[in-house]
Amino acid sequence: MAIKTYIGYVICLFIGLLATSLSGQEILTLDQAREITLANNFGIKIAMNNVEIAENLTERKANNYLPNVSASGGLSGDFGSANQQFNNGAEAQVSNAFTWGLNASVGADYTIYDQRRTIALNQLQESLNTSNLTLRQTIEQNLIQVYTSYYIVSQLAVNIAVLQETIDISKDRLKRAQFAYELGQGSGLDVLNAEVDIQTDSVNILTAIINLDTEKRNLNVAMGRDASTQFEIVPAQDIASFETIDILIARAKENNTTLLINRQNLIVTELNLDLIDAESRPTVNSALSYAYAFSDNAPGSFVERSTSNGLGGNIGLAWTLFDGSRSIRRQNSVLDLTNQKLQIDQFEQEIERDIINAWDTYQNELFIISVQENAVATNEENFKRTEEQFRSGQANSIEFRQAQLNLLNAQVNLTNALYSVKIREIDIKQLVGDLID
Repeated sequence: MAIKTYIGYVICLFIGLLATSLSGQEILTLDQAREITLANNFGIKIAMNNVEIAENLTERKANNYLPNVSASGGLSGDFGSANQQFNNGAEAQVSNAFTWGLNASVGADYTIYDQRRTIALNQLQESLNTSNLTLRQTIEQNLIQVYTSYYIVSQLAVNIAVLQETIDISKDRLKRAQFAYELGQGSGLDVLNAEVDIQTDSVNILTAIINLDTEKRNLNVAMGRDASTQFEIVPAQDIASFETIDILIARAKENNTTLLINRQNLIVTELNLDLIDAESRPTVNSALSYAYAFSDNAPGSFVERSTSNGLGGNIGLAWTLFDGSRSIRRQNSVLDLTNQKLQIDQFEQEIERDIINAWDTYQNELFIISVQENAVATNEENFKRTEEQFRSGQANSIEFRQAQLNLLNAQVNLTNALYSVKIREIDIKQLVGDLID
């Protein structure tokens, strides 16, 4: 039996089970699970907010590209006495006098030229690219969890459908044993064996249902929605096709998200060198201000009232001619840059290894599927013949049960092999950077 034929057959069983006992619930497809995850997952939302923070930091107004404007003002007053003697012998006395004044000013300063400002802005823009890649990595990590959980749910659901068919066969066997016993053509032992086997099958399907419910809750939480949300799925039945291993390795070295993040961090580190070099260049600043002042002095003062106002401005240049720490900091940045390049080379080798390992595992899983397909076909034929012999009295209940279990195990093993391949597909897509696409 071909894999698609077998899975299609099991899906029919599964849909039949849904129709009888699980009608009215949401049918969740893999694409819908993906969209729900992108909309609701908390980790993805946090990563998106971090991207927005990084975007805000790249605004020119956040990097000293606009002038700073400030205003100040004040009101003062004095109450007291004064005695003044002049060179010509004159004398002035003021008692219990009140003197007051006010002042106000508005000023603006602007950096005309500072290469460090330009490089720092470029560095923030590259850091924004890193934040976007980190968001992509977060999405990948959460989709891996969702896809894996979805396939486990699918696997358990298919196995439950197979177990349900097994119970139906066991129930039919029990009816036959009871009927034969009532007619005096069978033994009570056959009836007891059939009842025990039904109990065993019931425990197996109950355990599988509990595991299914647990995994559904895991999937709900991974998607970012209430754990108790009820849904059903349509089991996956397709197997992806990939290019050659050489093409996959080349694409991974070009698109792997973690590798792209490391390369982006390298760009940010390279800008650190430019930032240190920019410290040796001058900066040009400017300032402009308007000031107003007024004072009202006590009668008899040398100056009774005064008022002043006017514009002021300046352009200044600052230049650090020598900084002994600059050469050390630059040397350390060069070493850091070298280390990052070495780490990237190492990671490229590790990616190539991981893809080869994943590819070999994937091919091995495909081979296991072909072996399990043959096992299912063989055990189906064996069970069919044993069933015919059992009905005609040529095979006993133990032989029938063994043939039934052999078929059940072969079907479950085939289903498990299929979903092992689906998990390997996720690994390969993530390594080559195609998981989101």
